Amino acid sequence: MKLRITQQQDAVTYKGHGKLLLTAEYFVLDGAQALAVPTKLGQSLRVKQLNASSNMLYWVALNSKRQVWLNLVFDTATFTCINAQIPEAERLSKMLTEARKLNPEFLADGVDRAIETHLEFPNQWGLGSSSTLIHDIATWANIDGYQLLKNTIGGSGYDVACAAHPTPILYQLQNGKPNTLTVNWQPPFLSNIYFAYLGKKQLSSEAIKYYKEKLQDKSHTINQLNRLTELILQCTDLVVFEELITEHENVIAAQLKLMKVRDTLFFDYWGVAKSLGAWGGDFVMLTNTRSAEELKAYLKVKEIDTVFAWNELIFTV
Repeated sequence: MKLRITQQQDAVTYKGHGKLLLTAEYFVLDGAQALAVPTKLGQSLRVKQLNASSNMLYWVALNSKRQVWLNLVFDTATFTCINAQIPEAERLSKMLTEARKLNPEFLADGVDRAIETHLEFPNQWGLGSSSTLIHDIATWANIDGYQLLKNTIGGSGYDVACAAHPTPILYQLQNGKPNTLTVNWQPPFLSNIYFAYLGKKQLSSEAIKYYKEKLQDKSHTINQLNRLTELILQCTDLVVFEELITEHENVIAAQLKLMKVRDTLFFDYWGVAKSLGAWGGDFVMLTNTRSAEELKAYLKVKEIDTVFAWNELIFTV
């Protein structure tokens, strides 16, 4: 059984923003205060109620090119996928099952529904394909997105917070509970900030495992990173910002015993390069005082073709 939603006027749509973690990296898992920003690109989820009551949920997932990459059918009595046995179906089944546990009325009326999700960025970019889906399902089911995240894929929750907020946020786990503060971070040098995708997906689970195995006492480092995040929030000068970013990179590199992206890939770059999220993949943040064309030409030599200015990628109200 296959079904694709097309131009449904009475469908209900939910949408979550993608995310980029600018400070704290792995240490947000252990209570460090992190500065994170939502991206313009995210993931939407559209729900269409059908004129049938046979406990069927038809799920179609579209990628960034609006091509169907998943076409699944679930029995809403048990959330068993009845037309495929693949990891994606199992993950969706778990998310829906946990959503039902948090809200027993969720999809419990037996009415058939058609779902269409649309991921607006390539999955390998690491902007939050899972967190945006968690947010969308939680909003649809009228449940706590952080709890749904905890009960399914786990993580700090900053990405779910970004999915729900249209502004930069300060995010911190306090006694294991998420605390999100929206901030008006609009320093005058935002036009000098760019983001480049390095062309390889970094597995967050492996990066987190390495982090947990490498470090035991993290309190001193967390205090250092909290101080840097506060200074970055207050900073209005690009040169000072670059100094703070460089210090942040040095702190993380020393603790994880990893090479900085500045010393490996961007050793000949005129600005500052900072890894974002899990080191070694996904996006880097670059400061640039030259033209966008010169930056893109430099990156092209390194076979990096995906680059965004701040206002091209970061969501602003």
